[in-house]
Amino acid sequence: MPAFSMLSQVLRSIALPLGIAFAMPASAETVFHRGNIGEPDSLDPHLTTSGYATNIIFEMFNGLTTVDAYANISPGAAESWTISEDGKTYVFTLRDGMVWSDGTPVTAGDFEYSFKRMLDPVTASRGAPMLYMIENGRPVNTGQMSPEELAVTAIDDRTLEIKLEAPTPFFLELIVHRCFPVPRWVVEEHGREWTRAENIVVNGAFILDEWVPQTSVKVVRNPTFFAADSVTLDALVYYTTEDLSAAFNRYRAGELDMVISFPPSQFDWIKENLSDDLRVTQNLGLEYITFNTTKPPFDDPRVRMALSMALDRETLTARVMRGGEKAAYSLIPEGSRFGYEPAFADYRDQTQSERNERAKALLAEAGYGPENPLSFSFRYNSQEVLRRVAAAAAAMWQRGLGVNVSLLNSDLNVLNADLRNGDYEVARYQWFGEHRDPSTFLYLLESDAVGDNHSKYSNPEFDKLMQQAYASFDIPERMKLMAQAERIVMDDAPITPLNYYVSKRLVKPFVSGLKNNVRGINLGRYVSVERP
Repeated sequence: MPAFSMLSQVLRSIALPLGIAFAMPASAETVFHRGNIGEPDSLDPHLTTSGYATNIIFEMFNGLTTVDAYANISPGAAESWTISEDGKTYVFTLRDGMVWSDGTPVTAGDFEYSFKRMLDPVTASRGAPMLYMIENGRPVNTGQMSPEELAVTAIDDRTLEIKLEAPTPFFLELIVHRCFPVPRWVVEEHGREWTRAENIVVNGAFILDEWVPQTSVKVVRNPTFFAADSVTLDALVYYTTEDLSAAFNRYRAGELDMVISFPPSQFDWIKENLSDDLRVTQNLGLEYITFNTTKPPFDDPRVRMALSMALDRETLTARVMRGGEKAAYSLIPEGSRFGYEPAFADYRDQTQSERNERAKALLAEAGYGPENPLSFSFRYNSQEVLRRVAAAAAAMWQRGLGVNVSLLNSDLNVLNADLRNGDYEVARYQWFGEHRDPSTFLYLLESDAVGDNHSKYSNPEFDKLMQQAYASFDIPERMKLMAQAERIVMDDAPITPLNYYVSKRLVKPFVSGLKNNVRGINLGRYVSVERP
C-alpha cells in the first residue's frame, strides 16, 4: 500500500525522548491518537482477518449489525431484523436514507454484492469459510456453484434476506464484521486500489485520510454517516506500535492517548505511578503455539504433544508475561463458554516434572533422544514480551527435553504470510474471538479454514463433529459436540494453548467512552477527548 502522508503526520510518528513534553498541534480538531501494535495488511474488509486491520476497518464500515460501547450487539446498517421459527432465514430491514460517503444511497443490493464477493473464490477471502453456514456458501467458495447461487437476496432496496444451511445462534454477532458492505462501483473501477485514500468510499463513522506504511493510519469523521451527529471526534490516528517500549515512552511523553499493550517489566511501575490510566480486563483471546503438521516431525502427534507438555504455563504467565494472564489448558477462553465444558489437556493436574517425564517418553517413542536430539526453528513476531516468551519456551524445551531450538523473529505481516503459506515449523500466534460461541476458536482447526488453519491440520472426525454442531439448534447438544471435537484436537495437539489474553491498556484520563469489555472492541464513534 503506497503512502498518502503529510509532513505533519510523519512528525507526529517520531517518538520523543522520555521527559520531553509533547505539545499537541494547535488545532480546533479533536483527534484521538492510539496505538495499534501491528501494521494492517489490508483495509479491504474482505481480504483480512487481522485484528490490527479490523480495528481500523470497524471505524470505516458499518455492517448489518454492529456493537455498542460495551461490545454488545446492536443495530447497524439494519434498523431491525426477523428470524424464522426454524432459525434458518434472516430478513433485515435497512435504515431509511443511509448514504455512502460519496452520497450514493446504501441499499440491500450493496450487501448482497458484498456477501457474494466475499464468498467468490476469485476474491480469495481468508475469512470466507466463516460464512459457510449461509446456504450454498461452501460450494460457492469452492467453485462448485456460481456466486449468484449464494442464498443472499436483496428483496428491495431496504430488505435483505439471508438463508442459512442450519440454525446459527451466533450469526448476528458474526456479521458484526463478517461481512462489511463495500461499494461495488468503486471496487470495479479501481480494483485492488479501491482502498487508497483518494478512491475509498465508506458507510461508517470515519473515512481514510492517509496511510503512512509502518507508521500510522489516519481516519477522519464521515459527515454522511447515519449517526454522524453523535460522533465527537474529528479524527483518529492508529499508530503501528509493535515496539512496546517505544510506544510506552511515546505515551508518557504525551504523543499517544492510548496504548493497547506495554512492556511487562513496567507493569509494577505503572500500577504505582499511572494507576488512573491502567485498564486490565480479561479478554476473549488465546495465545498458542502452532505446529506445521505437514512438515516432519510435526506430522507426528507424539512430538507435538511432548513439546506441549514441556511448556510450564504457570511460569510463563507469572514470571514472563506478568500481566495477570491465565494459563490455558483448553482452546476456549471463559468468556465464550455459555455453559460450555472445555476438554482440558489430560496433563493439566500433573506437576511439571511429571509432564516432562511423559514428554521425554513420547519423544523417545518418536525416535528422539540424547543420541538424536530434535531440532527445529521457532517463529514469533517482533515484540518485547513475545521475544521473552519465545526465549523462555525455548529454554523449557531445551532444559526439559534436550531439544535444539533456533529462534526466528519477524514483523507481524511477514509472520502472517509465512504461516498462511506453511513456511514455518513451530510458531507462536494468537486469535481473538469473532463471537462468543466456542466454534470461533475450534474454527482454527477446521480443514476448510485455509486462511487461519495455520497448522494445516485435517481430521475428518473433527470436521464431522463441527458440522454436526453447526447443524444443531439445540444449545446443550451443540456444546457437547464441540467439546467432543475439542477433545480430539487437544489429544492431537496441532496447536497448543499457552494462555488466555488479558487486555492491558493505558488510557489518558481525559479520554472517555472506552468501556472495558471481553471483546476488547472500542469504536471511535463512542469516544470523546477533552484535553486539559
